[in-house]
Amino acid sequence: MTRDCLACRTTMQRGFVVDEGYGSRKVAQWIEGEPETSLWAGVKTTGRMQIEIETWRCPACGFLAEYAPT
Repeated sequence: MTRDCLACRTTMQRGFVVDEGYGSRKVAQWIEGEPETSLWAGVKTTGRMQIEIETWRCPACGFLAEYAPT
């Protein structure tokens, strides 16, 4: 799959944004709903839809586009 830049119409490069935790790294995720504070985890995510985010970068202008496909 390819995507064209929304700003300049150049073909974009696929990549990802890293979400770093305590000694771990993973691909950032989209979480449904409003953020709710959790005393232990920072933000509650249990029971919510979670989708890994696709990040695309334009090599010409640097524009980033993020998608959360199902």
